[in-house]
Amino acid sequence: MRRDPRILVVLLDGARGGPAAWRSRGDDGRFAVTRWSRRPEKSLGAGGIEAVLYQVEQTGHAPAKLKKLKRLARGVPLLPFRLERAGERPPARNRARAPRDAEPSAIPVTLPLDASLIEALLDRERQLAELRQRLQRESLQSRNAGARMQAHAAIVRLTSNELDPHRIVDVAMETVREFLNLRAWMFLMSDPEQGLLTVERTGGEGMGPLKGRRFVMGEGVAGRAAQRRQPILLDDAGASAFGPVDPSRPVAARSVVAVPLLSRGRLIGVVVAVDRTRTGHFTSQDARLLSTLLEPAGVAIDNALLLRKSEELSITDDLTKLYNSRYLNSTLRREVERSKRYRTPVSLIFLDLDGFKSVNDQHGHLWGSRTLVEVGKVIAQTVREIDVVARFGGDEFTVVLPQTGPEGAAIIAERIRQRIEETPFLSTHGLEVRISASLGIASFPDHGRSKDDLLARADHAMYVVKGRGKNGVALAEAERPRPEIIESAR
Repeated sequence: MRRDPRILVVLLDGARGGPAAWRSRGDDGRFAVTRWSRRPEKSLGAGGIEAVLYQVEQTGHAPAKLKKLKRLARGVPLLPFRLERAGERPPARNRARAPRDAEPSAIPVTLPLDASLIEALLDRERQLAELRQRLQRESLQSRNAGARMQAHAAIVRLTSNELDPHRIVDVAMETVREFLNLRAWMFLMSDPEQGLLTVERTGGEGMGPLKGRRFVMGEGVAGRAAQRRQPILLDDAGASAFGPVDPSRPVAARSVVAVPLLSRGRLIGVVVAVDRTRTGHFTSQDARLLSTLLEPAGVAIDNALLLRKSEELSITDDLTKLYNSRYLNSTLRREVERSKRYRTPVSLIFLDLDGFKSVNDQHGHLWGSRTLVEVGKVIAQTVREIDVVARFGGDEFTVVLPQTGPEGAAIIAERIRQRIEETPFLSTHGLEVRISASLGIASFPDHGRSKDDLLARADHAMYVVKGRGKNGVALAEAERPRPEIIESAR
């Protein structure tokens, strides 16, 4: 049975050697022969054509219809040939005078046709086509690798000097979003002590409602990535990728990839990328690329958190987690200078627990320490957000009250005294410890002109309360005007 022709031969109009000459050696239907005047694109459009051989003139000129044939022959090899007589030498060609439309690589063909020659040429053309495709792929991979290196270097450069974790995420994701054409993203910070992930930053459309949400390990795509410590890909995920959400404000997602950020073996957080702005879903290669690009951001966030933690430890009391005396001194100095500049008051409360030694003697120092922790929480819950609570040392506490005069400070101090007196401490541990406090108040500018003045006078006022019987509030005495020193004229 005759096969469909696989090679289309296009002859010049009027050229010698008709279709019969192409079938003279074992005609198996391998060749379909036509001429330029008979619209060879029809034969090409019918399908089943593996290659096209087209005849050019002896001068090298190709017919004008070649451009149209090339447009139609997408993916089909086109080989030009020049028809010669047996024993005939090809005409010498002057390359300097060759026309612009000449075909310099035209194959010399002698009739009757040797089919093996054509097969060899087609094999060579297939190999060249594969080499060209491989070269294009490698060139594209090289360009992509260069772009990845540039994006990676940009993230390293932009995040290495940042100390704010949120800023690090923003600048890193700005580069990543542009590079991967992301529609939206979110960053979840890890809390290893509680085993939670909290959405700290979001970008793109539809992610705002998720900010501040918390996920347990294993919940949603982010929780799964954190639990497994490896990227998670989801296609056609919908809102279920983000755990339970408000049904009135669903978060649609076609394709989602979640990548854990690790540093020194610790989980820092998870980045979730949502959809591409272009068509197509995320692939495992995208997940690996996202992990590579965000690796320096994870290290930068870890360094920033460690620095913040070290700074907090330097100003935080180990027992109560309130501020320590070091932070108290710097804060009080700063607030006094601000008050001088803007002519506003600032007050200081100095608090000492009454009979705290009896708590240690009766219940032990461990329960005494736990009592101090609970007292610190009571004070912190009683004052305002702008006030600064610190443990001064032992069972002594201080409160800095910005923009507050003596009258306002007295109200807050009395409120603290009442709360301490009314609170049964250690009740959650099966005990009931009752204690009271003595509080002294000093304000700028009424009672002192410096932080040291305020500390000394508030402390003295506290001891006045102790002398009166404890469990009370006292205001420091007004500062006496300092006499002016006038040098006598001589």
